[in-house]
Amino acid sequence: MAKKLPSADQMRADLFAQLPPSTGDLVQTIVAAGVGRGSVFAVGGIVRDLILGRPIVDVDLVTEGDAIVLVAEAAPGMQATTHERFRTASISAGDVWIDVATARRETYAHPGALPDIEPAGIAADLARRDFSINAVALRLDGDAMLLDPCGGIADVEARLVRILHDASFRDDATRIFRAIRYATRLGFEIESHTLSTLRHSLPRIATIGGERARRELELMIEEPRAGAALEISAREGVLAATHTALSWDAKRSAALAAPIARPPSRATLGFALLAAEAPPEQAAAIIERLKLTRLEAAAVRGLASMGEVAPMLRRPDAKPSGVVVLLDRFPAVAIAAFAATTADEIAGRLALRYLEEWRYVKPLLDGDDIIGLGVPAGPQVRRGLQLVRAARLDGWAVDRDDERALGLRFAKSIRDSGAALDHDHAADVSFHDN
Repeated sequence: MAKKLPSADQMRADLFAQLPPSTGDLVQTIVAAGVGRGSVFAVGGIVRDLILGRPIVDVDLVTEGDAIVLVAEAAPGMQATTHERFRTASISAGDVWIDVATARRETYAHPGALPDIEPAGIAADLARRDFSINAVALRLDGDAMLLDPCGGIADVEARLVRILHDASFRDDATRIFRAIRYATRLGFEIESHTLSTLRHSLPRIATIGGERARRELELMIEEPRAGAALEISAREGVLAATHTALSWDAKRSAALAAPIARPPSRATLGFALLAAEAPPEQAAAIIERLKLTRLEAAAVRGLASMGEVAPMLRRPDAKPSGVVVLLDRFPAVAIAAFAATTADEIAGRLALRYLEEWRYVKPLLDGDDIIGLGVPAGPQVRRGLQLVRAARLDGWAVDRDDERALGLRFAKSIRDSGAALDHDHAADVSFHDN
């Protein structure tokens, strides 16, 4: 038997019971400030998650008044982030963000454009949303009321993601990514007509600007079930429609879920894995198409360049020190993506050894120690440290005494070569004097 939907009064009580006291108090203050200015509603994901019994993460509110004015009135001493174009205001209450939007109607000048907006009532605001499961509102002021003009509650209960109209993906193709993201996050299916419309709308992805496309992929990569979402995106052609060189499979999902090396961010590793099969020229095109950040671009570019060194990693006489020299110039996240995706078992295994062990090997001696052994200050000190590190990696130096002995031999070789040069110079001068 399906779980009985709670009443609007019960849902409102459940909402405030879940919120931390400081957050609940601030929401109550915002609701109270709206009296006489327009009703305030909890909308979208927060209502959907109340129905599903999922925890509330952030709070999305809509007012039929002006959101920026409302937040300024309710929280005059708090810093709010506002967006004049859309008349929205966001404010932090501890670990919870409260987003307040002005109810609006949207129209699109052309596919992929940002919408033109005008103030509207809550019914029009719900009708302009992406999916029916997000087009549900709970009135928080006065008598509690649940608004469901698009059949969202039935779709929540049926566990379906459904667009509100056939032009939805044409108006905003980022909804293609969001449909997959919501379905995998919630364990829902994409409704059959919606899925068919999504497939026919794939060419619309080309209308999405690079930063917006990158942001949608970043959000997908950050999802708890990112691997599943990206596998669906690959299977349905979404990734290829974004750029032909993007790909994903179960092996990449495993690498993203359990990264070999700690990446600067999950997104950095995700983009490297997405571009794992791209040669350098295609990697450059991906970076440009998605307007990748500096770190994301470095990871993608580094991975594409690793094809140059992969044959050297396969050499049977490859020593740890040689592998380190080859790989030290690449970002660790690029090496991790290479190790996770390469079909070359030997090269992948050596890349793993580098990440897990060899890159952490450092000399026990430092630069001052090398100078103290007779190596002149300057570039030779760095060379001396590199020699000692190589000896440790290859097992020729196991303790400080071994490193000192190697450093002394290196210093002697410098003195000997210097003496030889001085002798040659003197002989050359003598020859010309004659």
